[in-house]
Amino acid sequence: MTKNDVKEIQALKQSKGRKERGIFAIEGNKLVEELLKSNFKVNNIFVTETWVEKNSVFAKKIVDYEIVTSKQMEQISNFVTPPGIFATAMMPKHKIEPKDTDNQLVLLLDGINDPGNLGTIIRTADWFGIKKIVISEDTCDPWQPKVIQSTMGSIFRMQIVETDVVKFLKEVNTPVFGALMHGKNVYHTHINNKGVVIIGSESHGIRENVMPFVSCPINIPRAEGSQTESLNASVAAGIIISEIFRKQLL
Repeated sequence: MTKNDVKEIQALKQSKGRKERGIFAIEGNKLVEELLKSNFKVNNIFVTETWVEKNSVFAKKIVDYEIVTSKQMEQISNFVTPPGIFATAMMPKHKIEPKDTDNQLVLLLDGINDPGNLGTIIRTADWFGIKKIVISEDTCDPWQPKVIQSTMGSIFRMQIVETDVVKFLKEVNTPVFGALMHGKNVYHTHINNKGVVIIGSESHGIRENVMPFVSCPINIPRAEGSQTESLNASVAAGIIISEIFRKQLL
């Protein structure tokens, strides 16, 4: 690995660097293993000698990898203590059309800017069988390390597309459910497996320019006497998706 190689990989730590190159980074045994099982195009896999010694069985499963020094791994890693295996892969070029909502449920995230929340939502969606997620242009980059780490590999099984959500929603002809403080009780609302479910940010909720497209506002009821102002976005998404899934089983 040359100094220029290190510099190029370090550029992937920034959203601009990832988008310019169309490449993102993955670290750790679990995530690299999930990457290798996916259809993603892998560019490089870097490991340290110490990692190979401790993970000989896994190392034999990898067709091609490059051994780097501990210092080089520290330079490219996003961790204070690098796990010892680091990979780069090409960002997928998925397409999600408004007509896709005619036969499946599409999750739309409006302004989710916490990496941990986004990663958890992606992982939850994967658990309940949702495969397509549309994110607004100001939602945090799904290919940043913290998001990928939070998904625990689910990101490799999802189709995620960043787009102008208003333009997208204008062409949707199916029900659009929006998580709001003042909506219909989600437990008393019929939601089938078609349409769009919108989750807004914790601080701002669903924004004003998106609100006109919400045809069915839904709410997670709060216990009587509860003083909590709002739910964590990923928790709210999990409750709503779980309820939709439960209704499909009835």
